Amino acid sequence: MKKSLKPIPCFRRFIQSMVGTCVWSGLALCHAQEVTSQLEVPGAFGKKVYQNVKVMAVTPQGVKIVHDAGISVVPAASLPKEWLAKFAPEAAAMPTAPKEEARPAEKPVETAPPPAAGTSSAGTAVSSFDPSSLVFIKTANGDATGNGSGFIARANGKTYVYTNAHVLCGEIGSFTTKILSIKTASGRIIPTPFELELSEMQDGGAETGLEDLARFPVTLSEGESAYEISELDPNTAMNSRIIAYGNSLGGDVITSLPGNILGLGTDRIEMSCEIVPGNSGGPVVLEQSKKVIGISTYLVKGKGDIWARNTKWEQMRRFAMRPDKVTKWRRMQYTALMSSTAELSAFHRDTLSLAAASYLNPKPNNAGFDVSVQSKGDFELRKVLTEGSRHSLGRSITGAMSKVNQRLTGSFGGNKAMMSAQGVRPYFAEFFATVAQASSSQMQSMQNADRAPYLKQFIPELIRIRTEYHNLFLQQAARFK
Repeated sequence: MKKSLKPIPCFRRFIQSMVGTCVWSGLALCHAQEVTSQLEVPGAFGKKVYQNVKVMAVTPQGVKIVHDAGISVVPAASLPKEWLAKFAPEAAAMPTAPKEEARPAEKPVETAPPPAAGTSSAGTAVSSFDPSSLVFIKTANGDATGNGSGFIARANGKTYVYTNAHVLCGEIGSFTTKILSIKTASGRIIPTPFELELSEMQDGGAETGLEDLARFPVTLSEGESAYEISELDPNTAMNSRIIAYGNSLGGDVITSLPGNILGLGTDRIEMSCEIVPGNSGGPVVLEQSKKVIGISTYLVKGKGDIWARNTKWEQMRRFAMRPDKVTKWRRMQYTALMSSTAELSAFHRDTLSLAAASYLNPKPNNAGFDVSVQSKGDFELRKVLTEGSRHSLGRSITGAMSKVNQRLTGSFGGNKAMMSAQGVRPYFAEFFATVAQASSSQMQSMQNADRAPYLKQFIPELIRIRTEYHNLFLQQAARFK
């Protein structure tokens, strides 16, 4: 069974990649207790200052520090002399790199085009782990909250936050009502986007595909970085070392999950990185080039048949979609997207109201509807119908019920007058006809609406559930024809 990495609320404190002893040139070094109030290092756009710096470890890439703005790795070449001598003595003694290693860029800066809209001249490509390029996304899903991941990357001259569509939109039973917050792992708050884009690509034969990708434009702040999205060479990609970054189990900490590419598809990869809910939308990065080749998206429960028993296919399988394969995007305003998810959520809630109405079992001898004590399973019918009146079909149901009761009794659920069973039959028949027509119209409207592929994929299941209870409702109606 396929399962998207639906964001769920949970709490975790530490990530494995940020603790333990690190190794540089065979020397085990760890300086987690070293604290400095301020560290100044040269940056691409002038001096960069870190406040309240605590050294976590020394790595082959440099010194890993935690500071007020997050976590960073400062390259050895950028360290002050006293830091270089203290934390990386071997690197300080290394000779200057040969001239041939300092190759010029393929496209010199002076010939590069000016930044496109939605981008900034600030920022460079990510060459190692950088919290300013990784994103936490928190959403409201009814009474619950969801947590997912994202990352900043460049595409076609613009800079975007990439993530999964299900991180932004939710799914049946938990459609998103509002994006609560978007922030980088280094702590910068990103405003809720005015416009965003959902993938327009869909494979009708796959339950989960490229339609589950989304992005929105973002402007980089001074010193921030952006990933590069890369294609995969199918001849060399198999078994390549990769890293999946993400907000595992919604802990609000970036986790680093190493692994390998296990399988290649035209639009996805299978990987051994142990992603879990909360990793949705996070980048899957080639360990060597640091370029993004996937977006963590869904899990599949392993095969349960006898042929898979005691094999790896019996275990959970993990997949990432390939963002480079999305060539068509649907642009929409954030408010329009939230209106669409609200409509799907309301339709689903209206189905519950119709199910409750199917069990009303009106009794002509009592001359009206009396649902004060009726229940079905865990649901109290009166409560379901009252709360459901906030939505379209729910209002039609309670309105039609009130109309019948007012005609027959003058009060909701009362018994002020008695009529024969034959006499009240037309009133109940009118109730069922009114509600059935409202339900049919709503289903027709839902089927005809134009939506992005990610949202459209839910409509068949929503219609299937509605049809089941619509037919049950019609069976009740047949009693009063």
